[in-house]
Amino acid sequence: MKRLLLIVTLLTAIQFVQAQDKIKASEKLQIQKVASVVLKDIHTDFNPQLLTLEMPAPGSESYRRHLIDLKEALYGNGKYMPTAARLNDTALLAAPEILTGWEGNIMGTGVPNDNDMAISNDGKIISVINSSIYIYNSDGSFLYSVSLAAFCDTLGNPYGKFDPKVLYDPRADKFVLLFLAGFTPEQTNVIIAFSETNDPLGEWNFYALPGNPKNNDRWTDFPMFALTEEELFLTINLIIPDEPWQTGFSETLIWQMSLDKGYNGDTIDAVYYDSIFFAGNPIRNLNPVRGGSTTYGPDMYFLSNRNFAESNDTIFIVHVTGKLDDPLTEVTVDYSRANISYGVPPQARQLPTHIFDTNDGRVLGSYYENNQIQFVSNTLDPTTGFCGVYHGIITDLEGTKNIDALTIGDDTLDIGYPNIAYTGKFDGDNQSIITFDHTAPTVFAGMSAVFYNWGAYSDLVNIKTGDTYVNVLSGAYERWGDYTGSQRKYNEPGVVWVSGNFGKYIDGFPFIQRNNATWIASLRSTVEPNVAIPSATSVAKSAIYPNPADNLFYTKFTLAQSGVMAFYLYDMNGRLIKQLLAQQGQVGENIFSFSTDPLLPGNYILKITHNQLPFTTHSIIIN
Repeated sequence: MKRLLLIVTLLTAIQFVQAQDKIKASEKLQIQKVASVVLKDIHTDFNPQLLTLEMPAPGSESYRRHLIDLKEALYGNGKYMPTAARLNDTALLAAPEILTGWEGNIMGTGVPNDNDMAISNDGKIISVINSSIYIYNSDGSFLYSVSLAAFCDTLGNPYGKFDPKVLYDPRADKFVLLFLAGFTPEQTNVIIAFSETNDPLGEWNFYALPGNPKNNDRWTDFPMFALTEEELFLTINLIIPDEPWQTGFSETLIWQMSLDKGYNGDTIDAVYYDSIFFAGNPIRNLNPVRGGSTTYGPDMYFLSNRNFAESNDTIFIVHVTGKLDDPLTEVTVDYSRANISYGVPPQARQLPTHIFDTNDGRVLGSYYENNQIQFVSNTLDPTTGFCGVYHGIITDLEGTKNIDALTIGDDTLDIGYPNIAYTGKFDGDNQSIITFDHTAPTVFAGMSAVFYNWGAYSDLVNIKTGDTYVNVLSGAYERWGDYTGSQRKYNEPGVVWVSGNFGKYIDGFPFIQRNNATWIASLRSTVEPNVAIPSATSVAKSAIYPNPADNLFYTKFTLAQSGVMAFYLYDMNGRLIKQLLAQQGQVGENIFSFSTDPLLPGNYILKITHNQLPFTTHSIIIN
């Protein structure tokens, strides 16, 4: 079994949080439905696609060429020498259980395979890649497929369709699917489709957002979206045409719009937020933070980092504070610093000499649960010099915004394009499954996963390994995909459905194809660790008094190592009543207290963690 490498520093993170200028929304826009279609009634599908086989030429000024040159300068020809020490080689948790899996969307001629998927509570699956939509039952039985072009053919938009994303709304029991059309300021649109029912083969309502909403010679790229209980939040990058990478990125916008009106086919209210800057510079690639066990709201968080820094520890935390109709709603921009740095990932290795593009180090997946945010991005694994995954956890969102992070890596594999989903089974649970693509000179491209639970990680589990390396573009440089799909099965706690990339060999003599292909799978988290999880380093456990308590409860504990102490209060059925506090504890003796006045007489449980590891648990009696 592959080993999980956890890279940490012994220094406690120092937080720097700074509020920026408040950002207000644009004038409210009225977005009317432009078309509707019953998916199962689409029978004419030309599936038009145009694939450029050339990699970015040396000396060109594209953003992708800049990343190639940067990674060659940093890591090429053995320049990078791993120096970090391995923390431990033995996983503390059982790996996720693989329940089922099958090959998904056929690649066609579109690259890369930008994989995303969503599954409803009754088991209907929508899987999307850059060129197509496939519908399945959860047993893998195929229901229908259609190209992105044919799906929105009633719009009369002939321009190239790309970057599809799909979400299931557990509150409404419906789907939302979006993608982009057009690569110039004159062509660009964001196409959003809302299902009228929970049947993806039924009717969909289409809306078109302007891809150049400020009318300033820009076009829209790289959408990401999330839902609250009543609204849809979308982030997009505005690109300046015909500009080199240094000046081609304009800014990232946040769109906010009503949700139920889209399901009903009514005119949608929408606003956008621009000028989301830090220190005078636009923040790139904002990732909307999705709900963990379900949607949250009415506010929404967004994350970003310094996407192509060689080494940095800054995480930007952007917050839309309320609904679009609330005059007090605004956008705040803060930042905090993690305990370890991330860095632009090196290219991923293939067999025999081909390499995969790993893009930059942007945040690719995140969720909000228990008043904390977990997120993942690509990074350099400093233990091996390979491509790894950066996993961060943000606590105390209303205060210090402490960030603890780890690098997930493997001693043979390059891993990248991660995503993350919450797998907790009760209130206050703190576990997730992290999935990602993998590749190596001796391992064909495929998918893997790890299980995270209260500071401990499992070994990597292989979901799917391909039967070939990928060779689609000219030369040695190949596209790996810009994202992977991951969603909690909302009515089956602990189960996650995912979609990613693998290498597929096709012998269509006289043409041999080594393509990207899609794999869809379901996984289930392990409930209990297979060995005891070590508690935080301490001189002594805590003492409590008084017990029973009348008005105030105290616990005294001694720490040998400083770190974030978090205090959770539960009832006897395991339901989380309140996260009481998350705050830095110092070396030596500490005392925590809280008022019991809001509680009814009875028995309660106080759980304490240290740097996200279980520290101690107390039974409390309230008179």
